[in-house]
Amino acid sequence: MTTSTLVCPYPETGTEVRRACPDLDQRGSSLVARYLDTVGCVKEKELMVSEEILRFVDTIHRDRQVDKEVIFTGIEMALVSAAQKRFDQEEGIEVLIDRETGVISAVRDGDGFDPREVLGRIAAGAGKQVLFQKIREAEREVIFREFEDRIGEMINGTVASRKGGGLVITLTNRAEGFMPRSEQSHLEEWNEGDRIKVVLKEVNMQQTRVQLLVSRAAPDLVRRLFEQEIPEVADYVVEIKAIAREAGNRTKIAVATLDSNVDCVGACIGIKGSRIRNVTDELSGEKIDVVRWNDSVEVLIPEALKPAEIASIELDYETKCANVYVTEDQQSLAIGRRGQNVRLASKLSEWELNICAITEEALARLRLEGAASRADEMFGERLARVAGSEGEGLESNPLDRIFEDREPSAEEIAAEYGEGAVVMGLEDLPGVTEEIADRLVELQFDSTDALLEAGIEGLAQVEGLDTPSATLIIEKIQEIMDSVDDEEFDSEDVNTEVADAVDPEVEVVEAEVEVVEAETDDVETDDSEIDDTEKKVE
Repeated sequence: MTTSTLVCPYPETGTEVRRACPDLDQRGSSLVARYLDTVGCVKEKELMVSEEILRFVDTIHRDRQVDKEVIFTGIEMALVSAAQKRFDQEEGIEVLIDRETGVISAVRDGDGFDPREVLGRIAAGAGKQVLFQKIREAEREVIFREFEDRIGEMINGTVASRKGGGLVITLTNRAEGFMPRSEQSHLEEWNEGDRIKVVLKEVNMQQTRVQLLVSRAAPDLVRRLFEQEIPEVADYVVEIKAIAREAGNRTKIAVATLDSNVDCVGACIGIKGSRIRNVTDELSGEKIDVVRWNDSVEVLIPEALKPAEIASIELDYETKCANVYVTEDQQSLAIGRRGQNVRLASKLSEWELNICAITEEALARLRLEGAASRADEMFGERLARVAGSEGEGLESNPLDRIFEDREPSAEEIAAEYGEGAVVMGLEDLPGVTEEIADRLVELQFDSTDALLEAGIEGLAQVEGLDTPSATLIIEKIQEIMDSVDDEEFDSEDVNTEVADAVDPEVEVVEAEVEVVEAETDDVETDDSEIDDTEKKVE
């Protein structure tokens, strides 16, 4: 075997290597190439390595959105790990890479060395593992930061595979989400490659990866679909106040608006249900009920229980429990299939609801008892007069007499308030809570005239009221005033009927009396004539 000495074409480096080669002429070029690839000429190799390092850093940064500093640090750690493996030394080894040129400088116990000299196969493998681990950690951190602020957001993805009853969904080039069976709708079936809209529910940083939990059963999916399909919701003209959902069965959504010119429910449903149909189609036919939100639970609970009609309601504000009374024909509708309607209404209002069937007689008795027991709470000290003048402050609470064993007479009411007066509390008006009643008093809307003069537009400007609530208040006042007018009209009719019912014999007697009086006048006239005759005779 012939021993050959290959001299580097750059003699100033003083680098030479000996190789055993049986045929230098035939294999010389390949040997030099291998030599350049492993150790090689310092100037040319340093230039090539520097460019490769910079190119590698740029590629990883662009493709995986990993910070360049993290990649440079990973390469340095990989070279340190390889040197530690090569020299069997844990301390005293440092490797630095110039961020601008990519030139590597290595120091061992204060002396510089070429790190390429230590890159054996085993050492290189160890360094590669360190580098890839560092890049994976950085990439995991990038994914976590990207998605941690997107919880509740709707994301488009593609079904990648099935796993344990759940679905693995590709969200981006480097991120996958998992949707367990509990977060799916029973109406839907998905195949690999299907496009799917999901809402991000949880982001968990695990030891080796970031777990993204996605869902199609969350209420936020309905919210995002409304924002996508309904411009008024996207522009915040219509606000979604609450959502209660049982995925695959039914959803109740409460909406409100501050714009009196916009019908919030109609805007969500659309002409002939065109807008809401797009949402139900995306949810595979899931039923959606849109109800009008109200800050008063007395109004909200009946709205939430629709399409059932509520007869009466009792509220316990301490326990947030409500007894809802319905007639027997409305009981099954209020409860819903397997209790679905009342459950969703309870979630929407955040009150515990008890549905109670009641007869008409029991309902009337309950209303009477409830009115007496809750009089002070309903009326308080704020009284509004539905008819008559504005009135002055009252020395005593008329409720103490209204709910006595006997009802006050018309004379007593007239003496207290004036003729034709009807007394009620502001809080007895629909949708008026104690706080709203306080605001009405502060604005001097404490009489019927003031409320009617303010009108729907004026009341809608009061904090806590909207156009539908103001409309209900005005309609209630007008209804009561109409009933008062009807009662007065009925009393006039009664007087007329009494006058018409006088016995005709009485009229005859009166006529005879008039005739007798006339004859008496004639008799007096004759007597005067006799007196005149007597005077003439004399």
